[in-house]
Amino acid sequence: MYKTVLVLAATIASASAFAPAPRQSISRTVVRADSDEYAAQLDKMQKEAEERLDDKVEELMKNIETVGQSN
Repeated sequence: MYKTVLVLAATIASASAFAPAPRQSISRTVVRADSDEYAAQLDKMQKEAEERLDDKVEELMKNIETVGQSN
């Protein structure tokens, strides 16, 4: 009897290792698309993304002349 309980407990313990983990609750703040705050945040993010893109394009254009050249 003791052996059966021990085997059952070990089986349950090993099976729990493969059980999916519970998801964390995520709270999200809803901002209406027509609010001024949303539009301002969107404009700011767009400008930052365009600046990063311009910087990356400039970096790639500088490297384009050296790529493929053999010394």
